[in-house]
Amino acid sequence: MDADGRWRILRLHVEDQVPLAALARHHGLGVRTLERWHARYRAGGLSALGRVPRADAGGHHLPADLIALIEGLG
Repeated sequence: MDADGRWRILRLHVEDQVPLAALARHHGLGVRTLERWHARYRAGGLSALGRVPRADAGGHHLPADLIALIEGLG
């Protein structure tokens, strides 16, 4: 879900004071997820609701010699 989709759900809490528990039930989300979204929104606004890339994205977690062995088998 993108930032706009998250905001469409969270806006009901922020602007209309709909309880997070009610939103969680209605949208099939966890209350804790909505609490995290709300905290991110308060801290950084709408742009903070976007996806944050993982810090370890694109890296290998295997030893180099094992990667070479696997690639050699291919």
